[in-house]
Amino acid sequence: MKAARVTIPTLCLAAAALLSACSAGGPATAPSTAPPSSGSTSADVIASPTGSAQASVPAGVPAGLGALPGLSSAGGASGNDALALLPAKFPLPSGATGLYGGRTGGATAVVFTVPDVSAAIAFYRDALPKAGFPLAADSLGFPLGFTGSGITEGVIGVSGNAVGVSIYGTFTAAGEPSPRSGDTATAGGGPATGGTITISQDSTPLTEPCGNATVNLEGDSDDVTLTGSCQAINVSGDSDHVVADSAGRVNLSGDADEVTVNSGSPAVTKTGIDDMVRAG
Repeated sequence: MKAARVTIPTLCLAAAALLSACSAGGPATAPSTAPPSSGSTSADVIASPTGSAQASVPAGVPAGLGALPGLSSAGGASGNDALALLPAKFPLPSGATGLYGGRTGGATAVVFTVPDVSAAIAFYRDALPKAGFPLAADSLGFPLGFTGSGITEGVIGVSGNAVGVSIYGTFTAAGEPSPRSGDTATAGGGPATGGTITISQDSTPLTEPCGNATVNLEGDSDDVTLTGSCQAINVSGDSDHVVADSAGRVNLSGDADEVTVNSGSPAVTKTGIDDMVRAG
């Protein structure tokens, strides 16, 4: 099954205190400023601009993030469902807990709490380029701006202990079905059993029906639940946590991975360091 695509039209932002006039070709931009250096201090960590803050924000979201594009006071996802709206492979700092996720006005917005916002901003200055999201000079007045494949504009703002990410563009969300190779359609419209499931995003909570497929987990620091019977589970990423209903084989070549198989006695191969396979 091919991954569904999230298509988000690029729109101009109408926040006068933040942006210059919109151009016909895409979202408005503020005057360019160089991204903060990696050696910055907590003084660089600022709340989102407040001049155009919304009168109301989603429940639980700090008012200082009211200017973040994509927020809506009605509806929205929370917890892992909120984090799943971020792009595949988008990095998450340690301890991130989803508060809000939604799409409004052409932007996708995700807000999560972290133990330390200063550490989170420092984390993103380092992790975003490595994950394929280069830093952008134009941050619309927020602490960080970034782009990426299919992303025309992304910003990260902070307020209190919350981090807000807002994205314009076209991208595959982390929580959308992983692409399978070798699948064929069934009469019911779903994939046939067997085939291969490849999971390559990092730091992502994901539940995937196995359907007797072979699962290749290539990402790092993922939390994956596999329902049904798996033919084999091959983990080449590091620090992954997998819970499977059943599996015929488990092959671990990454490091510090943990796989729990709730039923059956799979054949196990471990070539990584500090790997563990256990019964549920």
